[in-house]
Amino acid sequence: MTLLIVLPGREEEADRLAADLRAVDGGIEVRVWPDVGDPEHVEMVVASRHPRGILGLFPNLRLVASFGAGVEHLVGDPDLSEGVAVVRTVDPALANGMAEYVVTAVANWRRGTKVYSHDQDLGRWRPQIYGLSATVVVLGMGRMGSAVARALGAVGHQVIGWTMTGRLVEGVECIAGRSALNGVLPVADVLVCLLPLTPDTEDILDRELFSSMKKGSLVINVGRGAHLVEDDLIEALAIGRPGHAVLDVFREEALPTDHLFWTHPAITITPHVAALTDPRGASERIAENWRRLHAGEALLDRVDRGRGY
Repeated sequence: MTLLIVLPGREEEADRLAADLRAVDGGIEVRVWPDVGDPEHVEMVVASRHPRGILGLFPNLRLVASFGAGVEHLVGDPDLSEGVAVVRTVDPALANGMAEYVVTAVANWRRGTKVYSHDQDLGRWRPQIYGLSATVVVLGMGRMGSAVARALGAVGHQVIGWTMTGRLVEGVECIAGRSALNGVLPVADVLVCLLPLTPDTEDILDRELFSSMKKGSLVINVGRGAHLVEDDLIEALAIGRPGHAVLDVFREEALPTDHLFWTHPAITITPHVAALTDPRGASERIAENWRRLHAGEALLDRVDRGRGY
């Protein structure tokens, strides 16, 4: 039986992951797309941004793993049979990387790092006073959101976690429901989006939400590009609610060179690098799910396909 890796345009990562999987478990037959071998032998696929149509090619497919935390490209694939299980692959390095990115983004915003960079170019000594802590609302309390919330709390920020389901996270103040969110937005200095992308969360960062935000606040989107209504953000920045945006994910990636976001003075862009999946760490979790699949045991990080996460 075969485990197939499908990472289009990321051949180096795919080859490294295949090598790491073979090192973790030499009994796994690993192939890298488009080298499929016999389609009837493929039982598990590891994928990210896979071409449409390929998941229907494997009649004995039992498990699909996302190479990373996002799974909307899998659960929304009409070619994926209902009986096929879906898991996400979230190694510890991924969550740690996300926490580091968000803590850094908040620190840079509070401390005015962009200003200091400009002042250095001018040889200008101009210390700025900044608040010692911020109130941060984190949308989404999954593994990534929980890691971010704890990291922010560890450096002294007041953190409020928000979920749609009422999930609780130890050590983090959590709230649920849209009315509760509307109640804390006016006092939040920072809003971080780390939600899964579902029909309920798409376009959640919209005009209505921005209008409730504190003047001069910061919004960070490290969830999915489709969480953000781009035109609404431009309008909101014009009136200072929020005052700045840090964006790592976009509806179209790579972001078109003529997109307004590139030159907007109140937007900081990074090219979807907030958290990178480490093939070595991922290979251990993928191999463990392969073992569990054949042992009939519960899978790690299994996705509820009905809920979309």
